[in-house]
Amino acid sequence: MTAQRFRVWFGKGERVRHISHLDVLRYWERAIRRAGLPLSYSQGFTPHPKIAFAAPLPLGFVGEAEVMDVTLDKRVPIEEFRARLAEETTADLDCRQIAEVALSTPPPQAALSLADYRLELAVPLGAAQQAVATFLARDQYPWSEERREGKSRSYDLRSGVVALAAEATNGGTRLCLRLRADQELTTRPEQVVAALFPGTEPELVTRTGLVLDERSPAHEAWRRHGRFQE
Repeated sequence: MTAQRFRVWFGKGERVRHISHLDVLRYWERAIRRAGLPLSYSQGFTPHPKIAFAAPLPLGFVGEAEVMDVTLDKRVPIEEFRARLAEETTADLDCRQIAEVALSTPPPQAALSLADYRLELAVPLGAAQQAVATFLARDQYPWSEERREGKSRSYDLRSGVVALAAEATNGGTRLCLRLRADQELTTRPEQVVAALFPGTEPELVTRTGLVLDERSPAHEAWRRHGRFQE
């Protein structure tokens, strides 16, 4: 029977940005098991570790504050959890912050609302700032993209961009974006780059943070009770 749930913010460094999401899951499962922590598993013929991510990080991206929930079978003091896990992780994939959440709290994927990104582009700053201003001035930006099996997807790209700014960096441009990442629309930074600068590929994409919607009924009910579920 599950007894405790931790929300973990972790980093995925540049050296390991090309490993898959499945490899990241395996890394954390093994690290938690090596640390001797009582990780919970699902029931059934093929049990799976109860590790839930807010959103898989695309291959090639760096992550500064990725989010996962780890469920345990037995309660462990948070500082002990932090210390034991730190002994089994590396700087390339490491814990940045840990908090206990109620067992009834919606999983991070269900609560995900926004995602923040930082992109490095080989584009002159003046041209980038003009493209950003033009894009933000539009009420809509119809966008279509090809998907698997020859299918296409059309939507309003402008509605998926909450914030967008360009600043100078090392002779090029850094884009800072806040994009929608909810159940209705998930906007990818590559789409925004393709719209603003056709034919340009970002040199490096870093997801700097994920914003979870904490206004869910389950979260508010837990807050009113003022304690974790036993």
